[in-house]
Amino acid sequence: MTERTSRIAVAFEALLFALPVTLLGTLAFASVLFSLASRSDQIYERAQNIVYTLPVLPLLAGWTLVARFVIFGSDSLRSSSRLLWLLALSGVALVCAALLFRVRANFGDARSLWAWVRSYLGELIFGAPAIVPLIHLIFERRLRMPSNQSLERP
Repeated sequence: MTERTSRIAVAFEALLFALPVTLLGTLAFASVLFSLASRSDQIYERAQNIVYTLPVLPLLAGWTLVARFVIFGSDSLRSSSRLLWLLALSGVALVCAALLFRVRANFGDARSLWAWVRSYLGELIFGAPAIVPLIHLIFERRLRMPSNQSLERP
């Protein structure tokens, strides 16, 4: 696959998979801002605020990597900061944690903030489709390195 085709594929994957997740995350974060403005002190709302704020930075980092690759190509992925990659990959860790907490459905004590956080953390499983463009970007970064000639035609 040529780099141009790969750039188009990543853009398509981002629009198809990551955009709906981003919209869902944006709505959840907006609910956090609304909740903070209303100054409610319910324990489940505090848990929502914690959980719905977590995916904001990974989504921003992922979109930054997608934009850099689509606009500037694979060289921009190699020159991206490690912090940007770490933030984007922390989104994968959140989805894995959500899967773990979704499998373990034991709620626990309803008066405990941690029980509510675990309950809402399972909702982050809806971010799993956003992993697809990130995996593609990781492959592009690794496979198109100057020392890797596996994609070159003879």
